[in-house]
Amino acid sequence: MKTLRLADILQVSAFFIFFTTISCAGPKPIEEMVLAKVALDAAKESGAVSFAAGYWYRAEENYRKGENAIKSNYNYDAKEFFVQAKIYAEKAENSTRLKKFKSGEGYP
Repeated sequence: MKTLRLADILQVSAFFIFFTTISCAGPKPIEEMVLAKVALDAAKESGAVSFAAGYWYRAEENYRKGENAIKSNYNYDAKEFFVQAKIYAEKAENSTRLKKFKSGEGYP
């Protein structure tokens, strides 16, 4: 019968500790995802696709990255992507409204 050495026990323990910390991805960022989606919809409705294409592209790209991160169970990364998507979508909407107001197309 083989006896376990202290080094073997430490290696196995380190493996399990590492594995459990990696697998704990935290809660899914549902609230951030919903807020980002609402901001994207509002920006799209205001016409940001044509008036603020740069901000719109960044918002959409961050939202897609967030969705992919959730599928891969990288919830902390997904949260950051959704927050950035919301910020860029709001910037796109504000920029669009300002450009429309300056051109006389509508109120801000």
